[in-house]
Amino acid sequence: MDQLEYSRIVEILTTCLNCNNDVRKAAEDQLVHLKKQQGFSKYLLEIFGDQNIFYGARHLAAISFKSLVIAHWKKGSLFTEEEKNIYRDKLLVLLNNPNETCTEGIEILAVSIGKIARNDYPSQWPNLMNVLLEIFEKSTSDRVKITSLRVIKFVIKEVASKRWFGDRDFFTQLSKNTFGYFINVWKDGTKKLIELLISSQDLGQYKTSLIMLLNSITKILRRVVEYGYTDYQSSEEICKYYFDIFSIVPEIMKYRLTIKDSSVLELIDKFVFLNQKILLRSQHVQPLSFIKLLTPTLQFFSNQILLFNPHDTSKKEWNSSKQFLLVITQGINFMREVVNCSSYQSSYDDPDQDEIERIGTLAEKNQNKEHLTPINLAQNSIKGFFNHDNLSSILKALVSNCLIINSEEMERWESEPEEYIQELQVEDVYFELKPASYNLFILLMRHFHEDCVDIVIKMLEYITSPSFDSRQVQLNTEQICLKEACYMTIGLGYYDLIEKVNFSDIFLKVFVPELQSTDPRFKIIKRRILWLVCYWIGKIPDQLKDDLVRLLLGFLKDSDMVVALTAMDAVKSYIDDLEFDYVAYQPYLQDTLQLIIGLFNRTYSATAKSNLLAALGIIFIKFNENIKPFTPLIYKLFESLWNNGEEEAMVKSAVLRSFSFFLQALNNDPTLFFPLLLPIINFSISDKDSVLYLREDGLELWFQTMVRVPSLNSSNTALLELFNHWPTIMSETLEFGEQCFKILDTYLLLGQIDFLRFYGSKVSYTIESVLDESFHDWYERVIKSIDRILQIVQPTTDAIIMLEACINKILKMVICGNEEDNSIVMVDYLSVFSRILTMDPTAFFKILDHIPLQYFKQDSEDDSLGSKPIPTTRKELYSTFFDTYFEMIDRTGSLEQRKLIGIGLSNLLTVPREEVLELLGTIISMVVGVRGDLVDVTQDSYCNDGTVLSQETSGVQIQADKIFNNDPINKINLSTYLYQKIQESSNVFGIQNFENAIKNVHPSVLELAKPPPQ
Repeated sequence: MDQLEYSRIVEILTTCLNCNNDVRKAAEDQLVHLKKQQGFSKYLLEIFGDQNIFYGARHLAAISFKSLVIAHWKKGSLFTEEEKNIYRDKLLVLLNNPNETCTEGIEILAVSIGKIARNDYPSQWPNLMNVLLEIFEKSTSDRVKITSLRVIKFVIKEVASKRWFGDRDFFTQLSKNTFGYFINVWKDGTKKLIELLISSQDLGQYKTSLIMLLNSITKILRRVVEYGYTDYQSSEEICKYYFDIFSIVPEIMKYRLTIKDSSVLELIDKFVFLNQKILLRSQHVQPLSFIKLLTPTLQFFSNQILLFNPHDTSKKEWNSSKQFLLVITQGINFMREVVNCSSYQSSYDDPDQDEIERIGTLAEKNQNKEHLTPINLAQNSIKGFFNHDNLSSILKALVSNCLIINSEEMERWESEPEEYIQELQVEDVYFELKPASYNLFILLMRHFHEDCVDIVIKMLEYITSPSFDSRQVQLNTEQICLKEACYMTIGLGYYDLIEKVNFSDIFLKVFVPELQSTDPRFKIIKRRILWLVCYWIGKIPDQLKDDLVRLLLGFLKDSDMVVALTAMDAVKSYIDDLEFDYVAYQPYLQDTLQLIIGLFNRTYSATAKSNLLAALGIIFIKFNENIKPFTPLIYKLFESLWNNGEEEAMVKSAVLRSFSFFLQALNNDPTLFFPLLLPIINFSISDKDSVLYLREDGLELWFQTMVRVPSLNSSNTALLELFNHWPTIMSETLEFGEQCFKILDTYLLLGQIDFLRFYGSKVSYTIESVLDESFHDWYERVIKSIDRILQIVQPTTDAIIMLEACINKILKMVICGNEEDNSIVMVDYLSVFSRILTMDPTAFFKILDHIPLQYFKQDSEDDSLGSKPIPTTRKELYSTFFDTYFEMIDRTGSLEQRKLIGIGLSNLLTVPREEVLELLGTIISMVVGVRGDLVDVTQDSYCNDGTVLSQETSGVQIQADKIFNNDPINKINLSTYLYQKIQESSNVFGIQNFENAIKNVHPSVLELAKPPPQ
């Protein structure tokens, strides 16, 4: 080995950890270059094995070696076979070093061995597992033993991912051998652990030699069971292992309270967690192979949930540690997975079945079946376990121990109220106890409806009975918390309880007095009742709604922020209700707006302010122009939030959305807001990296502004200059394409020729580039923009010159495309030519006469084109076009497009061209067919979301109506227009030629071509 090169590499690795960015970047570039060189890897392993070298450099050497293995080991580009043999032996030597100090590096090398094993084991590395087991058995170092177990874990994981039949057979045998070896080690270790727990010995000295080894072995067993076995319930050794877990874990849980060392306690809880994870994963991966094990496993986890007692203050640190709460959460999640498992649904494959059926209902259906399938047995087992008694115990345990508010939550309530509310809105059902409990409670209510409703109603009756609450002052804090948790169940079970609970009676007799309580501890009850209002607003009788509104508005002023913000949510739900009567609420509108806006001065988190802005948005939409008197107040709020440099992007995004709703509510000329409106639109749609996440909301606000401005003229230069962003946005991403083309249409309507004089070339270029993309959801918007330009630019030839590249590209897609694959898109593409034929049929022939035939040469990389023959003559070009055009007529569903076709083809009759003469009969037949199913085309409101724009101030609505009224579609009566054009065609081509051209047309069709009698 070159010692100079060795030293240089050590220096480079060390420099890669330098704090100076420039120095570090230069070293990293050198390292990237070295990774491409043959033989570099041998230096990395030597450096890692040299304990005299800086710890960080050795760690980085291990990382670099792993990256080389992942990238090049299989390819063999940087590793010769001789080197591979050396490295395989070298890695095992490095692992078997009891004095190794770089533990992170050893972990990385363990991963590297797993990656190598995926390719080389067993063919090129047959002794790998034997060597690792030998290290485990003979080493006197606990650290080396644990390292060997970690390597075995990674090897099992990597080899399990191989999918060839031979590899699968090998892995099955490897799994059985590995399981047979380690299950005995696991049993001996757990036996010793329980003996130590019973004898109350200090387990600190056994942390590494016993508990950590057991954890590592359990990880291996989980992977072997999950990856190497498929039929768990038929495997005697696997079932015995599960039942060992059922007996051993409760013993450990029984004696864990005697452990005084918190680090040992954490390891013990982790051991329980890892063993329980095997049960969860087994059921999740192979649910149909776990059916016979469902009942004992459900009983095992149920016992854990029932024994969990967070209220024992003497054992608080034992019952509230993070690892222990994860253990309890596992049990809740297992029940949740089993109850809601789609594999246990007999009608899962029914295409008409949208929702999972209730397990209770499915089990009842099974009673009349003579032959029960495994799925039926699973349903019966689940229903049998979740009987009324078990459900009662589990639900009560969830309410009193898991859903109940605890002291840590109360501390966060007091110290960080806004963060506390935000935490409640985050649901991590896999690792957090309370969200998992919410979820299980709801699922049990859904699947075992009758029993759970009965249990919840009895709990509600108990906590609202005089025996529980004879006088509020007598309730202790624990009872208040229990009441709050029981109230929560009414919200969680709302869907199932809505017809069973007389909420209005409870609200009047129980909730209202509690809301008026002066006991400061009752704030958690008040907050929960306000939360319930969000769910049960529809059950409040009309005669109580005024009183409810006054109560809610009163709580918006509450000094407790959690209560005030929850009251805001209740007000939002009240106003957002489908049966909301804005007229009846009108007297409270001013107070509501002032109180919600006042909350902005009391909040500091971005989430809280965003929620407040969302509430304002709902008010704007519900009250529309009725908010006009409060415009100065609202405008001032937007201005202060936007111009406050400390506000986070989340708040700015919420301001943009709320401002959009504000404009929609007023539905009037927004010019007065331009001093704030235009700068925030300009900022949010700019190409700065720091504001890209505001773009979607900024585009929506831009559109809502454009549809309400009266005009686009010299006085609105700032509005016109905003369009400079449009081509940039479209060139960067098509993510906002639909919104961008909606904005383009407003500019075309408002600015028309003057606008196109400034931006016509950019618009045309952008449309052409979009047509290059695959067919997207908003391609209709692109076609509509072309149609709009053809409508507003006269003469039509000028519009065609502007759009020449776009029209040529569409023509190529029509001529060369596959109409069968893209028939809907093809219909819209052909509508462009229908518009041209309607406006100026001679312009259509100029397009086809002047386009080079070479333009249609197939591009092998263009997936949008089909396999139709390329026209080599002008006659073939016309023939292909009209064949496609006529083929697509019957596939055209839009009445507007069908009438456009009828008018365009009628115009075609009068063009003195040989191509037309040959098609006269076909054209007349097509127009007669189209004319038969037409009705009058009507003009809808410009916005397709139901918004009705002002006919007096909305420039786009005024211009859209004007264009519609002048559109040939609206002005021409096709019933008389066709006959008029037939007569003109006869004069153009001569009677003899004309009659020869239509001689094959059926007389009835010619009769139908005549105008109907008046």
